[in-house]
Amino acid sequence: MRVAIIDIGTNAVRYLLAERKGNEWIDIEVGGSITGLGHGLVERGELSPIAIEATIGAVTAFIRRLKALEARKFILLGTEPVRKANNSAIFIERLEKTTGMPLQILSADDEARLAFIGATSGLKIHFHIDALFAVADVGGGSTEVSLGKLQRPERWLSIPIGSRQLTEKFLVDDPPTSNQLENCKQFALEQIQPVMSLLREANVLVLTGGTAAQLGVFRLNLRQFEPSRIHGLPIRPNIVREWLEKLSSLTISDRRQVQGMERGRETVIIAGLILLLAIFELSGKETALLSARSVMHGALISMSF
Repeated sequence: MRVAIIDIGTNAVRYLLAERKGNEWIDIEVGGSITGLGHGLVERGELSPIAIEATIGAVTAFIRRLKALEARKFILLGTEPVRKANNSAIFIERLEKTTGMPLQILSADDEARLAFIGATSGLKIHFHIDALFAVADVGGGSTEVSLGKLQRPERWLSIPIGSRQLTEKFLVDDPPTSNQLENCKQFALEQIQPVMSLLREANVLVLTGGTAAQLGVFRLNLRQFEPSRIHGLPIRPNIVREWLEKLSSLTISDRRQVQGMERGRETVIIAGLILLLAIFELSGKETALLSARSVMHGALISMSF
């Protein structure tokens, strides 16, 4: 049986089509697009009509494609923007009426737990059975940090800051000024401080989410996202710093032309990289692993079908 999971986040709508073979789930296709559902949410407290239309349009198109690929069961997940917006009920009603499918809204705790399960699944590197992992899932509207052993989260915390929120709050010039970059970094460090103990307790740091995936594309000089090559890829903070310096010196239109840049991510990638650097700094780690998996794989593994 083929199962489709669609994850509706602050920046992007992602989908995963997987098929069970024996006791394993095999990825058939992973995709998505940036729709910016959370654009302006911090300022207005509401989802914009344009973002709502773009997001529902993307979900509808993905459902059509997934049905053509013989998906038999669908799970639609909503995260931070749906939890937070004052008008989320309007979005949910429109989405469910258009698609004919219910939307499952994940709590911050559920999002952190599923991100950990997904991000630590399928890693080919051999780890000690008692190794502790810290998974940092940097999204557009929130950042979840979880601690535990492989696919067994024990503690977690969700911080309501993400790449889109930081961009709209601090990085208002194009390109951003040095003062804006520094203020953004200091704010990120202050906000992430509550999860420092989780990050430092871990033996292995795992980074996941859209920024982490994009960093993997850059690191391998790819033209597009290739999950099998990025999942488990080691990364050091100097690589994050190099790309932050390069991209923050470019205008949005020039960033859009960088090889491998996901369409729409050029507007929020700088804040995302600042968050990854802040996580590195607070963790005290010199190396992390990039994960191409997150909430969708966690949901797939955790739910009964």
